[in-house]
Amino acid sequence: MMLFRKSLLALTFTASVAAAQDIDLTPLVSSVGLTDTIVALENDQPSPGRDFALGGVLFLRGIEKTLQLRYRHNADFGKLDLPVLRLPLPANPEATPFYPGLVTDLFRDLGTDMQGARAVLTNVQGDFGVILDLTRVWFDINENGARDKGEGLMSAARAAFGRAAPQSDLNSLVVRFDTADAAWLTAYTHLLEAITDVVLAFDPTEVIADVSQSIDAMSDLRGAQPNTRHSYLRGFESWIDTFSMFYGALNRQPDPAHTRAMRENLLAMVAQNRRFWDLLALETDNDREWIPGAGQISALGIELPEDAGPVWMKVLDDAEGLLEGRLLVPHWRVEPAAGVNVARLLQAPIPVDIVTWVHGNGLLPYMEQGPLVDDGNLRRFEQMFRGDALLFMVWLN
Repeated sequence: MMLFRKSLLALTFTASVAAAQDIDLTPLVSSVGLTDTIVALENDQPSPGRDFALGGVLFLRGIEKTLQLRYRHNADFGKLDLPVLRLPLPANPEATPFYPGLVTDLFRDLGTDMQGARAVLTNVQGDFGVILDLTRVWFDINENGARDKGEGLMSAARAAFGRAAPQSDLNSLVVRFDTADAAWLTAYTHLLEAITDVVLAFDPTEVIADVSQSIDAMSDLRGAQPNTRHSYLRGFESWIDTFSMFYGALNRQPDPAHTRAMRENLLAMVAQNRRFWDLLALETDNDREWIPGAGQISALGIELPEDAGPVWMKVLDDAEGLLEGRLLVPHWRVEPAAGVNVARLLQAPIPVDIVTWVHGNGLLPYMEQGPLVDDGNLRRFEQMFRGDALLFMVWLN
């Protein structure tokens, strides 16, 4: 019966695509989830709308897979404020043990999934409209094939965007994605893949294993007797363990292939973001917009200041200047005449040694004279959105 229902939904979806210019993806996604929606879309005839829909669902499926892997092993990273790792996760009473390579596996697979989504998005040529009610999208975190409490996309959005996110109890939040949004989503695949490159460059598997083993060994040494003398440190125990893993991973020789790939992905993100704003400026409609341009209103109920796009482009110009080596990062030892060339650092990376980097001698091979980036554009962006600047950075990528 389930197979028949899925087949019927797929046929209904295909008929709706053929009958109308806009594709309403909501009935299919809400009923069968992301995996079966991908199957239905792959079996449909290619078109700009179909390709965007497929690329978007593949993007979301990549996020879903990170949640599923974490759920299988109860890998709740608490308040660790990192992409995908900070998304909320219900407790799994039947979880299998955590393993040191989980973080690396998670991000390696996420990078592959972003490449897959982008491969489809590059085929998007021409006008289209894809309608999606974001409140009906869900992640099958526990892999039982049904939507359970806490599995909605909006629950994840609240974790990603914080207090400024749309409320998770909305009855509907319908967005009509169009041509410009394909560039926005392509930019986001580059951004997430760049983050995976950072993790893979400093592969934390060995460090996580060493720290975990040392924690167990010290616990065995203490035995069952409670440590009352330093009980005030109990609240910091998890933070200290996490910091130890981070510091240990960063203070190792990174893989240059991944630091170079990160740089290329960030440059591609900037290029696609510029393309998005160029396409947005050509729009003449005002129909349930994802990110609104001049004279448009966002379906999210969020208003952008009129000069938000130009100011954000200047922030990205600064980022591009750093990635290309045209601008340098200030360092207290050598500014204002010189700075650190980030582009050269990413081409030939070294371990992140906090002490020598702050002192300056660790970064001396990458220091040179030249124009420095300043924080003027970033400060203007932050002033424009006040306390919600981080929200808009995530949204605009």
